[in-house]
Amino acid sequence: MAFTVLDIDGETPPEHLRGPEDTVFVEGKTKVRLAVEFGRHVDPTTPYMYHCHVLKHEDKGMMGQFVIVAPGTEDQTPRTLALKGHHH
Repeated sequence: MAFTVLDIDGETPPEHLRGPEDTVFVEGKTKVRLAVEFGRHVDPTTPYMYHCHVLKHEDKGMMGQFVIVAPGTEDQTPRTLALKGHHH
């Protein structure tokens, strides 16, 4: 899924990161803001995943899941999901 880099540490991204991207290198404690369009389909039961490519970062918040919900329903959405068929 492509996204746009809005800024890096509050600054305009370099020219090579101003187009559609599918990965971005984030060095150290750098903050990168992204814009991602998911379309109009909402599904509060099927999560998307984001992750860092450095496995040891999983426990530091660089890997997680989120769901897309209709505006105004965020507080009605469970914070945990019961997924069927996933017995890993």
